[in-house]
Amino acid sequence: MKLLIRTGILVVFAAALPLQSKADFSINTTDTNAVATFSAGATVEHFDDLSALTITDYSSQTVPSGNQFSSRNLVTFTSPFYNSGGASFNDPVNNPGTPIGIYAPGGAIASDVQSGSNVAGPLATGTDQSFGFGFMEVIFPTDMSVVGFWITHASGPITLFLKDSNNTNLTTGTFQVTGTEGFFIGISRDLPDIRGVTIGFTESFTIDDFTFSASPAIPEPSTIGLVAFGLVGVIGATSRERRAAR
Repeated sequence: MKLLIRTGILVVFAAALPLQSKADFSINTTDTNAVATFSAGATVEHFDDLSALTITDYSSQTVPSGNQFSSRNLVTFTSPFYNSGGASFNDPVNNPGTPIGIYAPGGAIASDVQSGSNVAGPLATGTDQSFGFGFMEVIFPTDMSVVGFWITHASGPITLFLKDSNNTNLTTGTFQVTGTEGFFIGISRDLPDIRGVTIGFTESFTIDDFTFSASPAIPEPSTIGLVAFGLVGVIGATSRERRAAR
C-alpha cells in the first residue's frame, strides 16, 4: 500500500515537472546545439538579404539610408518593427522611429557574424550614426513566447528586456537576461505575452539570427536529464525499501 501511495505521489510529481515544451527559462550559451533546440520551429531573422554597409571596425560612422532597416512590411503591421528609439509602440507603421543599421563585417572583424554575412546594430536615436552607445527595440504585431539572438559584437554586457502589450517591462517569471560578445541569449515564456523587447542599453553592439516564436521553446536536454536522473533515484530508493520490508 505504501508503495502504491508513493508511486502515485511520484507520478503526480513527475507530471508537474517542466518536461514538456512549455517552460519559462532563459538561455545564455555558446553551444550551437542548445541554440538549435531553443530555436526549433521559431522564425529567425538573419538580415542577410538586406543591403548592408561594409565595415572593418566599430568606430562611429554614417549609415546610408539604403543600409538602414525597420521592417519586412512597412505598409501593414504584420512583421516585427526594429528601431533605435522613437517609434510608436502601437503604431510603428506611421511612426517607425530611428531605424537600425545593417552591416557586413570585413577585414579584421569579418568573423564577427553567426550566419551568412550580415549583422544588425542600433543607430544613435534620431541620427544616422552607428556604434555609439545606443539601444535597439523590436515591436511584434502579436504576442510572442520566445525571443533570442547571438551577440556578435559588444563593448560590454548586453541585456534583453521583455515588454508587454502596454510597452511596460515584464516583472514576473523570466523577463530579462544578460550576455556578452560571442554568446546567444534568449528567453522562453510559458505563455505568449512578449509584445516587444529592448536590447542594450549603453554599449556598442551588433546581433545576428534574431529569433522569435509564439510557441514556448524546449528546455535544454541537460535540464531534462537532471530531472530524469532524480526520478530514477527516487524510484530506486522506493524499490530498495520494498525489498527490505519483505
